[in-house]
Amino acid sequence: MKRILILIIGIFFSVTIAAHAQLSPDISLTVVPNDPLPLQRVTITAESFGVNLDQASMRWTYNDRVIDSGTGRKSITITAPAAGTMGTITLSASGIDFSTTTTSLVLRPASVDLLWEAADSYTPPFYKGKALPVVDGLIRVTAVPSSAAPKQLVYTWSRNDTVLGSLSGYGKSSLLFRNDSLNANERIAVSAQGGSFTGTASTPITPGNPSLVVYQKNEGFIDYANGASNSIATGENGLVLRMEPFFFSVSTSIAKNLGFAITEGEIDITNSTTPNELYLSAPGNRGSSVFTIAISTLAYTLQNLTRNLTITFN
Repeated sequence: MKRILILIIGIFFSVTIAAHAQLSPDISLTVVPNDPLPLQRVTITAESFGVNLDQASMRWTYNDRVIDSGTGRKSITITAPAAGTMGTITLSASGIDFSTTTTSLVLRPASVDLLWEAADSYTPPFYKGKALPVVDGLIRVTAVPSSAAPKQLVYTWSRNDTVLGSLSGYGKSSLLFRNDSLNANERIAVSAQGGSFTGTASTPITPGNPSLVVYQKNEGFIDYANGASNSIATGENGLVLRMEPFFFSVSTSIAKNLGFAITEGEIDITNSTTPNELYLSAPGNRGSSVFTIAISTLAYTLQNLTRNLTITFN
């Protein structure tokens, strides 16, 4: 009876060892960063809660090419594929207490670019630069996913770490908001998701202040190639100056949205017909004069500007 019992225990113990030796554990692969950009360095780590991977024999391949192998090689660092392509990472692991297990993942770089513009910022004709955002101005931010992304995505927008639920959703690839004068800096972030695509991006935006540039006008032609901010010198007997208010929030036209006031000392010399132009004749003894130019807007009090301009008749 004892021999039979010992025999049964021995058989059970052998079967247990054999079964344990044939375990196929779950091995997971984690990627850092989770949503890599094209050609970004990526670290991939193998994890298992069922077996000890420190003593396991591991073999890594990238698009069927062996890139690393050895005992306990649980982590590798690679370069993510280029935009519009993908790469397959495969890990084969085996140990004394588990059979060979293969785990794979596919890297599809998900890039999203954020482009911002000052939606209502005025610039004069032929200005080649980018209109800059100012305090209390409208700003539009547009998300541009990489070509590998599906055509329709769900966008989640956040502003200064606060999720904008009402402005997020399916197909909402742009965000329009007005700068709060209390925020010296804005930080806009977006997450775009659809299918296996997940891309994130963020951008800082620093609103500035409006500016003023003065140009000379001759026979109806405005010399936009040469402007001045503080002083102008001329040998002519007279001149016409055009004052251009850069980056003010203007919804229709500067004539309707802005107010101009030009004074010389206590004398108001504003042109009632064209308030942003100044007609001057050289004084008898020539010399310099200082004019004060004030630009105001009723809609946005923080966008008002006052500038002194010195004009010298040589």
